[in-house]
Amino acid sequence: MLKIMYICNIIYLIMKKLALILSLLFLVAVVFAQDVVVSFTGVNANGGYQRLDSVVIHNYSQRWERTAVYPDTIMVARITDIENHSIDNYILSSNVPNPFDGKTEFELSVHEAGNVFVSVCDMAGRNYASFDGNLDAGIHRFEVVLSDPEVYVLSAVANGMTSSIKMVNLGRGNANSIAYKGYSVESKIVVSGDFNLNDVMRYTGYATYNGVLHTSTPVTKVQTGSENISLEFDIVDCSTPSLTEISVERCVAYTLGGETYTESGDYVQTLHDVNGCDSVVLLHLTITNNGVPVYSEVEINTCADPFVYNGVTYTESGGYQQILTAANGCDSIVLLWLHLGTGVYDERDGNSYCSIMYGEQEWLVENMRYLPAVNRVNEYSGSEEMYYVYGYDGNDVDEAKSNPNYIEYGALYNWRAALSACPAGWHLPSDAEWSQFEVYLENNGYNFDDYIDTDNDRETHNVIAKSIATTSGWVDCNEVNTPGWLQPKNNESSFNGKPGGYRYYTNNFERKNERTLWWTSTSEFGSSSDSRAWDRKLGYELEDLWKTPNNKSVGFSVRCVRD
Repeated sequence: MLKIMYICNIIYLIMKKLALILSLLFLVAVVFAQDVVVSFTGVNANGGYQRLDSVVIHNYSQRWERTAVYPDTIMVARITDIENHSIDNYILSSNVPNPFDGKTEFELSVHEAGNVFVSVCDMAGRNYASFDGNLDAGIHRFEVVLSDPEVYVLSAVANGMTSSIKMVNLGRGNANSIAYKGYSVESKIVVSGDFNLNDVMRYTGYATYNGVLHTSTPVTKVQTGSENISLEFDIVDCSTPSLTEISVERCVAYTLGGETYTESGDYVQTLHDVNGCDSVVLLHLTITNNGVPVYSEVEINTCADPFVYNGVTYTESGGYQQILTAANGCDSIVLLWLHLGTGVYDERDGNSYCSIMYGEQEWLVENMRYLPAVNRVNEYSGSEEMYYVYGYDGNDVDEAKSNPNYIEYGALYNWRAALSACPAGWHLPSDAEWSQFEVYLENNGYNFDDYIDTDNDRETHNVIAKSIATTSGWVDCNEVNTPGWLQPKNNESSFNGKPGGYRYYTNNFERKNERTLWWTSTSEFGSSSDSRAWDRKLGYELEDLWKTPNNKSVGFSVRCVRD
């Protein structure tokens, strides 16, 4: 029993595809003389086993011809002083018929007497029948009877080597058994004294199929040692149907070959190709959701006008329903809540910006680019207006505007300049207005952990960083729910927070791709004479939007809110 379980488990792990060309094992070893063993296997046009009637063996170098007649399709040429060669020592043939109706037969060709173990297992490794005994050299016939329609693995083990094939039972036999049916002795063509290594050989096979004699494609080669040679025939074999396994997942019924299936399960179906050959399909079908469509809601804020979603163009804000069908036949109903933004024109310099409504607030979703002047990085003040462009160290406005960082991230402002950076009708948001924005996101599904907050405290559950950060440009981070983690999932709110860095009081530009900070209009202690003002900080490794006070001389980005 342990032997059966071991063999079935091994076959279950290693059986991946049907063996189409059969191998033959034979070991010859002598002290002073060595046999070269050449065996032949017939192969049909389907890639399957074709029994040979005979093989004509022609030696061009020695000018002789021999014919090997089934079952003696082996040539043994005795020569001296060559290295050992080995080929497989048994053949496990395809069972006939396959698929079968409860009963089938197979042949096992053994070329060296010894113990042979044969077993039949299902695809899960459970043993159904076995044979264990000593067999003489020869071709042995077996009969297999199986009671359950299923796919099985037939395996044979000899001298520690295993060969396996797949079998498909479509009917029900009266038992589960392997019965020994007898054997015939196998002989060999022996060539003595007129064969040398590197002789030029030609091998031609002959096989009868449906009463017609067929000739294989000849194989001409220099024979350098023992080997198994495949002789190919132009025979389309319909007696052994091909087997195809497919796995299908559907939300609704699935139709194959004109038959419709409505429940999950394993199904066997026989199809016919253009040649009239049978093709057996083993279908593993899974029906999911009981045919009920998947429902989801999506809320999108965008400045694009028109806006295209799943191939449908929208020009107005509102609620829309879409019914999508996936490749597996499952319907998905999407309720789209669409908020189209507007364009904001700055008459001072001709720049335009996108804006989006967040609750009762309308925000610009781009950093300000207003740049009436530009300062060097080492020039700073807490009371006079200062303007910077990340990476630019000069005083030429046109040069600064051509800098890629200005185009991508906008300008940087000290606090005094930030107060007047917004266009007419807009202003630098206060700390309270920033908090109102954060609470709206937390209470309306923009926490990235899907938690819906219900209070007016910005700090109780602030996991909105990913929702307001752009989908690229951040330093990668393994901390979940941060902008640097799974960046394509960022920016659900369309706020477009980019990692533009800042000009710090160290007189350097710092932390592009890691940070962005926006000014508020609120001084730290409520007085314009305070040396510090509140800001909002977004970082690649931070899951929330931070609130910190900073010296008014540093250079941060600016977002604006409508008056």
